[in-house]
Amino acid sequence: MATTNLSALLLGELQALSTEARRKHPEIKEAAERVIVTLRGIRATASAEIAAELAKSDEVISPFVLSCKSNNHRLASMSVQCLQQLISYRAVSPRSIQQTLSTLNSVIHLGMDIQVKILQMVLPLVTMYDNCVYGETLVDALHLCLALQKSRDPVVSNTAAAILRQVVVAVFDRVVAEDREHADDTDSDDNRDTRENDLTRTFAKDAFFVLQDLCLLVAGSDSIFIRTESVDQGLVLELIESVLVNHAAVVARHTAMVQILRERLAPFIVHFFAEKTSFTLAVRCIRVVWLFIRDLHADLPPECETLLSILTRLVDPSSNAQPSKTAPTSGFPLFYRVLAMEVLRNTLGDAKLLHRLYQQFDGRNAAGNDSEDCHVVADVLKAVGKAAVERPELRTSSSDGIPDASSAGPVAGDGNGSTDSKQVGAHSCSLRIEMHKLLDKHEPPLMPEPYLAYLAFTAILSIANGLAGQVLPLCSENVVCHAPATVRSPGSVLDPELAASLKDEQVLSIKGLVQESWSVLLSVYTFYLAVCVDDVLFKQIMDTMQKLVQVSGAFGLNEARDGFLILLCRSCLPQAAIADHERQLQQGHARRSIGRPPSDEPAAENSDEPAAIQTALPLVTTSLAGTAFTLNKRQVECLRAVVACAQYLGSVLGPMWYPVLVTLQQADDLLFQSRNMPSAATLSGTAAAGSTASLSNGQQSKAASRRASVLAAKKDEAGQIVSSELALVRSDYMRMLGFVRTCGRDAIVWAMGALCVLGADLSTVPEDAELQAEEKSMRTMPRIIHRRLSAVLNRPTFAIELLREFAVGNADLFVGAAADASKGKGVWRMIMRHLLATATHLHAPAAMRTQACCAISDIVLKAMDFVSLAELQPADESEQLAPSFIDKVASGEAQVSILTPLLQMMRGTAGEEPDQSIRFVDVSKLTLDTVYQLLQASGRSIRRAWGVVFDIILSVLEEPSSSSMAVETLAGTESRKPGYLMRCVFPCLQLICSDYLEDLPPHCLRRCVECLALFGRQNEDLNIALTAVGQAWTLCDFFQRLESSPLSDSDAPELVSSTLAAAADLAVAEVWWSEELGELSARRTQQVLWILLLHSLAQLGCDRRHEVRLGAIQTLFRTLDMHGNAFDAWLWDAVVWAVVLPLARYVLTQRAHVFELVREHRLDELLEDAQDEAARIANQSGVVVEDPARLYGKQWDETAATALQGASRVWALPQAAVENIGCADQAWQCIWQLIQAFYVGEPAASICQCVPALELKPDVQVSADFVNTQAATATAEAAEAAIQRARLRTRDSMTAATGCVSALVSSQKLAAEPGWRIAWKAWLAMGALATAVPESAGSNFNEDGHGAAVVTQDALCAYLCLSATIVNASGGPEWFTETDAQALLQLAQVVLMYVDIPLQAADDCKMTAVQTQVLDIVLLILDDHVHGCLDSAAATALAAADLAKLAVLPYVLREQHSALNSSAIAQRTRTQFLPMAGRLNALDSTFGGQPERKRMGRAVRPTFCALAASALDHLGRVLSSASSEALLAQALLSGVWQDAIVAMGMHMVMPLASEDQARASDWFVRAVSSGMKQLRQAAANADASKALTSAWTAVGSVLPLAMDIPQETLELHKDSSSTRYERAISEASSCGLGTAAQIRILDAIAAASLEYVVDESADAEQPIEMAAFWPVLVRILEWGAAAAPEPVVLLGTGGGVDVQDLTMACFTWLFRMASRVADGGSAAGWVSKAAMPALVRRSAMALDAFVSDKRLVGKSPLPQSRIVLVRLVLQGLAQLQCHPAALECTVGSDLAMGAASGTAAHIFALYDSLVGLIAVPDPEMLPLVQQCLKRVSSEIFG
Repeated sequence: MATTNLSALLLGELQALSTEARRKHPEIKEAAERVIVTLRGIRATASAEIAAELAKSDEVISPFVLSCKSNNHRLASMSVQCLQQLISYRAVSPRSIQQTLSTLNSVIHLGMDIQVKILQMVLPLVTMYDNCVYGETLVDALHLCLALQKSRDPVVSNTAAAILRQVVVAVFDRVVAEDREHADDTDSDDNRDTRENDLTRTFAKDAFFVLQDLCLLVAGSDSIFIRTESVDQGLVLELIESVLVNHAAVVARHTAMVQILRERLAPFIVHFFAEKTSFTLAVRCIRVVWLFIRDLHADLPPECETLLSILTRLVDPSSNAQPSKTAPTSGFPLFYRVLAMEVLRNTLGDAKLLHRLYQQFDGRNAAGNDSEDCHVVADVLKAVGKAAVERPELRTSSSDGIPDASSAGPVAGDGNGSTDSKQVGAHSCSLRIEMHKLLDKHEPPLMPEPYLAYLAFTAILSIANGLAGQVLPLCSENVVCHAPATVRSPGSVLDPELAASLKDEQVLSIKGLVQESWSVLLSVYTFYLAVCVDDVLFKQIMDTMQKLVQVSGAFGLNEARDGFLILLCRSCLPQAAIADHERQLQQGHARRSIGRPPSDEPAAENSDEPAAIQTALPLVTTSLAGTAFTLNKRQVECLRAVVACAQYLGSVLGPMWYPVLVTLQQADDLLFQSRNMPSAATLSGTAAAGSTASLSNGQQSKAASRRASVLAAKKDEAGQIVSSELALVRSDYMRMLGFVRTCGRDAIVWAMGALCVLGADLSTVPEDAELQAEEKSMRTMPRIIHRRLSAVLNRPTFAIELLREFAVGNADLFVGAAADASKGKGVWRMIMRHLLATATHLHAPAAMRTQACCAISDIVLKAMDFVSLAELQPADESEQLAPSFIDKVASGEAQVSILTPLLQMMRGTAGEEPDQSIRFVDVSKLTLDTVYQLLQASGRSIRRAWGVVFDIILSVLEEPSSSSMAVETLAGTESRKPGYLMRCVFPCLQLICSDYLEDLPPHCLRRCVECLALFGRQNEDLNIALTAVGQAWTLCDFFQRLESSPLSDSDAPELVSSTLAAAADLAVAEVWWSEELGELSARRTQQVLWILLLHSLAQLGCDRRHEVRLGAIQTLFRTLDMHGNAFDAWLWDAVVWAVVLPLARYVLTQRAHVFELVREHRLDELLEDAQDEAARIANQSGVVVEDPARLYGKQWDETAATALQGASRVWALPQAAVENIGCADQAWQCIWQLIQAFYVGEPAASICQCVPALELKPDVQVSADFVNTQAATATAEAAEAAIQRARLRTRDSMTAATGCVSALVSSQKLAAEPGWRIAWKAWLAMGALATAVPESAGSNFNEDGHGAAVVTQDALCAYLCLSATIVNASGGPEWFTETDAQALLQLAQVVLMYVDIPLQAADDCKMTAVQTQVLDIVLLILDDHVHGCLDSAAATALAAADLAKLAVLPYVLREQHSALNSSAIAQRTRTQFLPMAGRLNALDSTFGGQPERKRMGRAVRPTFCALAASALDHLGRVLSSASSEALLAQALLSGVWQDAIVAMGMHMVMPLASEDQARASDWFVRAVSSGMKQLRQAAANADASKALTSAWTAVGSVLPLAMDIPQETLELHKDSSSTRYERAISEASSCGLGTAAQIRILDAIAAASLEYVVDESADAEQPIEMAAFWPVLVRILEWGAAAAPEPVVLLGTGGGVDVQDLTMACFTWLFRMASRVADGGSAAGWVSKAAMPALVRRSAMALDAFVSDKRLVGKSPLPQSRIVLVRLVLQGLAQLQCHPAALECTVGSDLAMGAASGTAAHIFALYDSLVGLIAVPDPEMLPLVQQCLKRVSSEIFG
């Protein structure tokens, strides 16, 4: 803690001191012990409290004083240390201070460490014991410092000097505190008469004496108070500087001190500069001089004036200032001038100080307060200015205007003629530390030669900044610009607001200072603008010059303002280059002067101009076109400064606007041209770096390439820099232009007038009479030469661009919309008159004319914005717009006046010949663009000027007169293309249609429809025609949104269908075009507009250009689709009879006519336009265009398809009022006739009759025998008609007609039977006629002229799909009968027989599209929807019969040899499809030698395999799902079931594919298993024995083929004598069915057979229908039972397991048939009798084979299959209940008749075989044999 540290420190030091002095100095030991006792007796703990207690006793310092007097260094060092601590804690008694100082003075000689500690105690003594250290005590303290300052040790000396300086400052610090305590007795600085004059106060007296002694010492006199002998003069000056730096105010506040300075110090300084002295003293003295000038100029005016004069003479020895006889003369070292210049720079840089000095000295003359001519500040300024320009070598001799940063001149020299090329700036021309701050230097430093000039120039810059800092903050831009012009006229003092903010005296002094200094400043700036300075210094130059212009303008010093501004204008341009350029132009007579004589010399110069301005080159108003020089970066900065000055002083520039704008124009030209031009420094540097004189040829080429790449890179970089600079400059002067409005009307008039004069200088437009006065005043500006160009660059002209910007930005002023519109009075007329004159002048340059047009356009657009705003704001609510302007807008006067310039530009100008008008294409184009932009921005505001807009639009479509002439001035060939202006004007019409239809009155809407029609019919631009067609959508949308009042019955117009002939629709249209229209809400007005629009689209649909007519037709019908709900009955009637039907008839007729001409090769005249169009497209795109004839046909085909599809969709529209159409049934028939003619390819003559007169009632004619295609094409006439139709139809026409049918059948408007009957007949006729192939038809019957197929798979599929559409759309009508269903199926077969269509892939695995549709049509009959119309059983029978035919079709066409091919279904199918087979054979023979036709995708012979397989699947499903007895009976009686069984059998025994065989066997098993008994029950009530016999016969014919049994097996009885080997060979399968499948088929047939007769009694006779089938079945079972018992040696040949299964299955069925007990009842006796003999024979064979094999193998085991078979036989024999008398014919005579007829009769028959088994005992067989024998014994013995 602090207390502990203080106590411990004192105690430790005292104890150490006591110990050290106990031997030699006992008195010190005793004194130390007394202090220790005193210290220990203090009970306080705080450090301050301990120090306070110690300060009460004088004995505290006694041991330390005694130690110092002992002259013992150790004791003295310890004592001094303790005294330092006590003093720092204020623990020394005030009474002991004097003793302490004396003690310290006594040990001053003991060493450096003690001296340093003593110095550390002096300042605390003075500051902490101020109530004690004063007077003599203070002198003692000062003596200590002065004595130690003289020490040879530099550390001690420097420390003593520093402590002395602090002590002296502390002395004056106490005066400040003392004065503050006596503030009531001391007045402020403003009352000089009552200052402190006595020195009664202690601290003030000490300070006075110290200051007095310092002044005496510096002058070399003896001191009075301090009483020292000699002190270093430099130290004394340093102490005086410290006093003045810290307490100049204290000195000034005490008169005695001021008097000391005046009497002692000032004379010394004056005499000091009269002689040469050392650098150190000079630095110290010049610093004191600066403090005199800065802080004491008000208290010591004569002395400050003298010092300023001395400084002036130091800087400029030739100055006229003569302050005193002791003033310095020439011959002083350079550092004197530098020191003086640094002081003057500081003085001039302090604006407030400079202002006070001017008020104190020079200002008294201006105010008239001094009779003497005092010009101290003026002399200073002149001296500094002269010093700034005293080195002319700084100017760059080779520069032009402001030198670039890269063009540095000689700056410093060594006296030998060598120079360093550097930039003038702080880095190269200044010292690191200013010279007056080098206090520790004894010699002046080396400095650059231009350092003095640099200091002087920075002083000048400081003056400008200081003046601006005082004036500009009080004079903002708004203050300057809003002040009245009369106040700112030449001679006025200042703006009233600024004058009110300052005192008059201060305002006058500032203005006088500016007026006094501007000429000097101007000369200096003129010099340094030609010096290569660094970037920092150049920025300062630009900033200060800009501020000087602003300050001069704010004070109304027009001469100074114009001088600085002209200097800036001339400096920012390469004057020498411009002058040389001007001379070259004059020598070549490229320009002629205007307003001045045509001489090279300018007019007489103004003698009042400063010399710097008079020596500069003049400004030239010519446009610098094609120059090879540009502006450097600094010139651009200077240019921006000019813009900033003009913006700040815009209201007071007056005629000075002209030179400013001339400068901007030339700079803009140079910057624009030099975007891609490198600077001279870049080019010279590249050339210097690329010198290749000493290189070889190869090296020179490489160097040249490298140099070229470097030059290109630098050129790009330079171009980018110039582009950015151009953008900056343009943004600056555009901002300046925008600020002109706030400057008042005079500024606007002067600025815009200057721009108009500039524009006139660059063109041949005559001068404006209203601008003569202003133009004359501007053209008489000094040092400006005026030139007029004959041509300008093809780029924006500066004057017109600025006029445009200003007019656009201030359009509210010109049109009278602004509240301050009075400012713009007359300016609108001046600007627009100049722009219109330029835009329509015959000899004006094209670029200027175009720019003037653009300017007018922008101005008009902006003016219309205010019109729009006025319409939104009523006059009583508008706060921004003038009420008078709102009234003009309401009356339409404003719109008309604003749009009038556009109309004048569109009309052009008068030519040189009488009655000749000239219209410039570029002007017209820009006018149209303006109209478009106007519509975009302010279209809602053209309510009363739409007529002008439509006049402009229609002027493009007008035929040019013979006296008119269009001048093409646009670059390129675009303007020379046909329809150039049309492409420009059409967007205007588009915009009107899209945005402003609701603003148009009805007659303008009809005019809009007319314009769209005209644009659609024009032939100059196809895209415009197409777009015009598309714009009809917009009109349709607008018409639909209109609300209308309903018409009364009396006002309802007559229907068109009642008065309109089919071919006379134009007359009606003319009536609509000329009909007078009412209000837009009237229903009749809307009807007329609608029908005119639709009729125009229909007319465009007849255009010769495919794109136009197609687009028009599409738009027409889409309009009907989208907007038909807005139509009433009259409109729909007119649409159908006046638009739709005539259009469809025309395009179909024209299409047929074109196709006929194509076939006859008579298209030369017809295709002339198409060939020209194709050639044009080919030339433009570079692609190959297909044959025009073919293209023309395809186009008309597409057109007809589109028209007919649209006409068909009309009937399907839900909003179409078809029931209200007049003669709707005739229209329905006509449309179907057109579709049929289009589909089948009717000739043009037939199509013309499709839309007859309304009194006729045509009907769609369909032949009753339409399906018989051969009969239909048998005659020569019919064949020729079919061939002709084939030539006139195409793939696209058939597809389109199919779509038409689809659209028509989806209509619900004519759902009655007559309407659907017409549709049904037409559909049938279309298919029959399209697929009719004459016998004489060649192989290319179905091909067009280019080898492509006409009727394709897709076409027929689409056609066939319509069958379901028609039937489903009818909603189950009563008209669809069984006859219609038969016709539908027959048509499907006819289409299937059309084999001329190409196949894209083989149909053996996948059905073709047509085959799929044919199958779907067959299945359609089975649909529930059709069942609702037809009898279900009959429909199923029809479908199943066709499915069966399709299933056997491949076998019939292949003509394979099989028993099934002779079936009834095969015969019927072969007969029906005989024409197809013949056509296939013909095509096969034709294409047989043309394999390339097959490669093209034309498969000659279809297989129908996939179709047959799919048909079989569907047939199986139909039979499987047939559950009703009526349906089964119908199927049985009609032979469908039998045909199905045969079809399934064919697919089983002659499979088309393996998977088809498996499916066929499945369907066969299902049909037989579930169908036989149901068929018997279903046919119980009908005479169906023949049908059932046919059914079982079909089953019996399939079964042997499925089991693959040889025919002789079925015909002859195979007994046991046949060898097993022969049977094995005969049993080899060839149909491909596996044994498992055969067993499954056999099981199904056997089970069905037994189930068929299971309910018969035992005595029942065999059914007639099974008489032929049952023996076949038994023989097959017997054959199968003999398949397995083979010799043992043959069992390894393969197939044993499958054959075993078949044998066991056959044995099983034989046992079941032979038994008298069947499943579910008893079996008929005839069944057992038929099966038992076969069973006995096959059982005996199996047993005997087993005995033989057993003996053969001996003890070796037999195969398990053999054992299983014998076991099955034995078990069956043991369990079999034989039917009585089943074996009567086979039992021998030696048996008893009873036993032979019993239930075990079969065992008796096999007795021998059983006994044979006993002979070869087998453990497994013996029990079964015993069981059989036991049963026999029971039968015999009971």
